[in-house]
Amino acid sequence: MSNVESFQVMYSRYFKQVYASAFSVIKDRELAQDAVQETFLKAYRHFDSLEQHDHQEAWLKTISRNVAIDMYRKRCREMNIYGALREAYKDETDVERTIVDQDFLHGLLSSLELVNRQELLLVYEYGLTYEQLADYQQTSISAVKSRIHRAKQKLRGVALRGSAGTLYLSAK
Repeated sequence: MSNVESFQVMYSRYFKQVYASAFSVIKDRELAQDAVQETFLKAYRHFDSLEQHDHQEAWLKTISRNVAIDMYRKRCREMNIYGALREAYKDETDVERTIVDQDFLHGLLSSLELVNRQELLLVYEYGLTYEQLADYQQTSISAVKSRIHRAKQKLRGVALRGSAGTLYLSAK
């Protein structure tokens, strides 16, 4: 039996257990489904490294639990930041909040290299598809996706550091 066939058998055999394991941590159906997808992607990438196929269920449950815990922690961090931001801005008017948000976004975007900033703006502000941007830049779609992903990760990191600093300053 080939690796693909073995993996398909493993998927159909252990899908329910992996979902139950993820759901027991996250307590959210959609996030649990995302965790299952991520679990099986990781399992597929490392399927060759599993020497004893007798331990597939334990291996998958461990991956699933770890992925679910990571997703749960990420969701908690995002909810804490969102709640803290909402609390910090609750007394401001909509106009003040819009100005603060625009300044914050401008600061975030200016932290990126010019190329990454342009790519994000072309995709999210002007609505270009990844295919159109790849055509324009004469590069592959996967290269565009990678650069956009890295730029968004950098923005996320800068935003988290910046919003924490903003919250600290506003709490004084």
